[in-house]
Amino acid sequence: MPTSAAGSRPGGSVGAADRFQPRVMVTLRRHAAHGFTLLEMLVALVIVGMVTALAAFALPPSENAQMQREAQRLSALFDAARQHAAETGVPLAWASGPGGYAFVQIGPQGWEPVDSDLLRPRTWPWLGGQRDIPPRDWRSALGGQPREAAYSAGTVTVSLREGGVRSLGTPPSWLLFGSEPVGGPIQIVLSDGAERDSIQTDGFAPFEVSRSRS
Repeated sequence: MPTSAAGSRPGGSVGAADRFQPRVMVTLRRHAAHGFTLLEMLVALVIVGMVTALAAFALPPSENAQMQREAQRLSALFDAARQHAAETGVPLAWASGPGGYAFVQIGPQGWEPVDSDLLRPRTWPWLGGQRDIPPRDWRSALGGQPREAAYSAGTVTVSLREGGVRSLGTPPSWLLFGSEPVGGPIQIVLSDGAERDSIQTDGFAPFEVSRSRS
């Protein structure tokens, strides 16, 4: 009785299904290869995007961006200081200098930092180093008391316009917030030579920030 070879049908003829099977496998392998290549490309793009984003976050912000952010922070802090002085009935001053600034009130020992975490002494952010100033070191950390209403804090010029209240023994670089909820117009300008951020109020409205070219 004749026998057929393995993989062949009786009579020695190869069936259509047997002829089709190798072609299907080749086609599937080709599609799989193309699919894996596309998947690898997508994964690589995702990894590159993540690395780029992490690198961007790791880079320190520019001094100009820090100046703009600080102007927004000061705007909010000035509103809080004005409200604090009105609620406590005790005048409050913003003492600033080349090294940073502090919000201070008159106490038994003279001008002392306000007992408030929000209004704590701070260094100018673009100077680097420690951001917060220990309350006991606020005078020395400010870098002295400028005799003019404008001074340099690193690469940024800080100037007080229309609002350098010279009372209660405060120097020109200090702003005084009285116990009344309203006062005179105040304007503080931060400028790096190219851009400037103006923090101002007419004495009634909240402080607002505007940016312009120097």
